[in-house]
Amino acid sequence: MRGRLLAIAAIVLAGLGALAIRVVLEGRSALAEGDQAMTEQRLNDAIAAWERAARWYLPGAPHVDEAYDRLVEVARHDHNLTAWRAIRSAAVVTRSLWTPHEAELAEANAAIAQLLADDPAGALAAGDDRAARLAWHQDRLARDPRPTTSAAALAISGIAGWLLGLGVLVRRGVDAKGKLAVRPTLLGLLITMAGIAAWVVGLYSV
Repeated sequence: MRGRLLAIAAIVLAGLGALAIRVVLEGRSALAEGDQAMTEQRLNDAIAAWERAARWYLPGAPHVDEAYDRLVEVARHDHNLTAWRAIRSAAVVTRSLWTPHEAELAEANAAIAQLLADDPAGALAAGDDRAARLAWHQDRLARDPRPTTSAAALAISGIAGWLLGLGVLVRRGVDAKGKLAVRPTLLGLLITMAGIAAWVVGLYSV
């Protein structure tokens, strides 16, 4: 039994390792593609490639920080709306239980609102006043259609409970003689149902 568990753990770790390697390779490739585009003065292509690099997110991966650094430098120097939007997009898309580069996301939201507020035709519903347009854009940028952190945590814990309950049913629901064990079966069912309920609540909470 112990050897089987170790084999399963080794397979899982190998799979995670392979996935991490691919994320790093793809991220470094996108970063290099953006650098090449920048040397050729293809700014929009560079921004798009750096955004892809930032989206290949892995905690602690150097290419992610480097991609954000390049995007922030372009955005700040040129007041480039496309670069600010790329920063916002990368941070929002890779958000899970935490928000990667949260400070850069906040700066991007503020800069995007300022730049869009300068365009009178950009927020007709807010009227002709720039302050009103700025508030209108800030309000919409602050909204996040993705699930909240607590909802995501609840959904993940629900999946874990679901799998744990199934494990109890499989391992303890039947005794050595092949007969149904009532108490472990009821326990497994309760854990499974609670996990499913938590998953559903977390999935549909925003």
